[in-house]
Amino acid sequence: MKSNESFPTTNRRLRFPEALSKISEPVEVDGPSFPSPWPSPQGEGNAISASDQQGAASLMLALWSVLPLPWGEGRGDGEVPIRRTEECQRASARSEALKPAQLKSWCRSGSAASKGVRRLVCLLVGLLSSASTNADLVLADKGQSPYRIVVSANAIASERYAAEELQRYLERLSGARLPIVTDDQPLGSNEILLGENAHLRALHQEIDFAKLRSDGAVLREAKGHLLIAGGNPRGTLNGVYTLLEEKLGVRWFTPELEVVPKLDTVKLPDLDESHIPALPYREVFWTEMMRNADFAARQRLNGHHYKLTEKHGGRAGIYFPFVHSFDMLIPRELYKEHPEYFPLIDGKRAEGYVQRCLSNPEVLKLAIDRVRQWIKDHPEATIITVSQNDTGKWCQCEPCKMLDDAEGSPSASMLRFVNAIAEAIEKDHPNVRIDTLAYQYTRKPPKTIRPRHNVIVRLCSIECCFAHSLESCSSKENQRFRDDIIAWQPIAPSLFVWDYTPNFSHYQQPFPNFDSLQANVRFFVAHGVKGLFEQGNYSGGGQGEMGPLRAYVLAKLVWNPDTDVKRHIDEFLRAYFGQAAPKLQAYLEATHRPVREKGFHAHIFDPPTAQYLGAEAMDEGEKLLDEAEQLAENEAVRFRVQTARLPVWYVKIANNRVTGEARTELIRRFLAIARKAGISNISEGRSLAEWAKRMGE
Repeated sequence: MKSNESFPTTNRRLRFPEALSKISEPVEVDGPSFPSPWPSPQGEGNAISASDQQGAASLMLALWSVLPLPWGEGRGDGEVPIRRTEECQRASARSEALKPAQLKSWCRSGSAASKGVRRLVCLLVGLLSSASTNADLVLADKGQSPYRIVVSANAIASERYAAEELQRYLERLSGARLPIVTDDQPLGSNEILLGENAHLRALHQEIDFAKLRSDGAVLREAKGHLLIAGGNPRGTLNGVYTLLEEKLGVRWFTPELEVVPKLDTVKLPDLDESHIPALPYREVFWTEMMRNADFAARQRLNGHHYKLTEKHGGRAGIYFPFVHSFDMLIPRELYKEHPEYFPLIDGKRAEGYVQRCLSNPEVLKLAIDRVRQWIKDHPEATIITVSQNDTGKWCQCEPCKMLDDAEGSPSASMLRFVNAIAEAIEKDHPNVRIDTLAYQYTRKPPKTIRPRHNVIVRLCSIECCFAHSLESCSSKENQRFRDDIIAWQPIAPSLFVWDYTPNFSHYQQPFPNFDSLQANVRFFVAHGVKGLFEQGNYSGGGQGEMGPLRAYVLAKLVWNPDTDVKRHIDEFLRAYFGQAAPKLQAYLEATHRPVREKGFHAHIFDPPTAQYLGAEAMDEGEKLLDEAEQLAENEAVRFRVQTARLPVWYVKIANNRVTGEARTELIRRFLAIARKAGISNISEGRSLAEWAKRMGE
């Protein structure tokens, strides 16, 4: 390939209109001699017309004159190395530049012999165009770059930040610092165009921004330029991170651990890709994803709990309150004067942490007024939660029970109540949605009542087995969940899922759910889910059993449910555990083997005595972690291995598999490592300090 000022030429692709213009008039072939690869025509109807011969020769001459020939210059024998027909057809099909309807029609028409001629020409088109489109787009070479980054003079904050992030990481990758300019300057010859801008329009590139929605992006090479253009407000920034991660090898494993390869040459293949997430709302509710907004944005997450600012494109949804809102909606203090606002249970109006009487018109009126006040007090909120308390104790008064019985589920009275609130606020607040839960006693949908278009239903999987996929697991819990999501899918215009990913009673306990993570996310998407909340260890100190890895894998899945999970796990383990990575991989295999081979189910409140935590699996795990610690190449890696060992010790302590002085010493070592790691909670409801007291410290 010839070079131009030490940078390889990138704009070598033949555009069909250009080729067509070269043969708009008949030409005499006065170029290279092409051998005749077809036999002389035999029989009537097989004659090759003069126009076909002229057209074939003209097209081949046009191609020869503008394309780099695959056999190189100076060979001179005119022998074209023709590939098998199928390969050439596939090559032609891959070429975006050489697929016009006119060429297809020309290749397929005519007599049998003419078709042979035309097909041969099409094979040449495929061969030559595939050779021409394999040219790389070289952004930087040996610390130098001819490129500049272009954004609109009116770019939004996230597009400007996208330019800064791209500049920052390209410099770290290559040593070349690309200038950032605005589109009020003339179009140059080598530009990276970010977002919708005048230079993009000058290139006449058609991009369907509406299809990209708020988070999707296009990556495209066009006439030597690189286009990264996405929907507002996050698409272009997501496109930059997609380019850096998926094309250039940058990795963000934790807020403290990223990998940026050093490249002598930064080059890209011929690109024309769209990246549109299947899930518009994506939230991985693990501390590792929430404690750094820049890190969350690089994972292309957009949920409520990330501190994403305008430069990140903000959040896809801002809740107020977040969940279990009945006590805020109808305060408990009203019970003394209005017990009728509260549920009738066993013939008595219950008080305390209970639900509300949803058939009482005064309760509805108070709720509407309260929601209006919330919207006024929190104008940033786009989603208002009207959802049951985290308990049973729902109302069984005659009106509530009659409706629920007729509709086959207590979700009937809940959904009618939520719909009424959504309808009341819609006119004044058309961009605000009302969110509610399909949770435990309300998980089954009603027979005829349907959520309004401005209502989000968050379906919760709390009862399920997570060792095996929701779709295939034989447990009754998973079967019932499958029935419920299938029933909600056609009736809920905005279906979200609240999913669960650690053991909440024992954060520091092995939870063998890695096999089901991808299958479950795919299952949700296949059943119409638009928002996914993956709840994890959200305590201040984070961690938990394989917490950083689990959070990372979940972030990859909510962006792309079909991603290569094995690759992500392997890359994370190598970066995080270094030379000890194979032992950590073997540890994961050991802790998952009981649920794979013996079919044990795993739930989110399982005790340390669960069958899959037997002595054999735990002993094997500890042996592997002993070996891992010996392999650690430095103190940072060694400490990560020690932190990963805590779950095995936790089970050993909880099940009294060690006694006397040995137990006391093991608890001391456990607490020393946990505190050094910053772990704050042993479970969702118990702090590490409280657990230490229970252990006799």
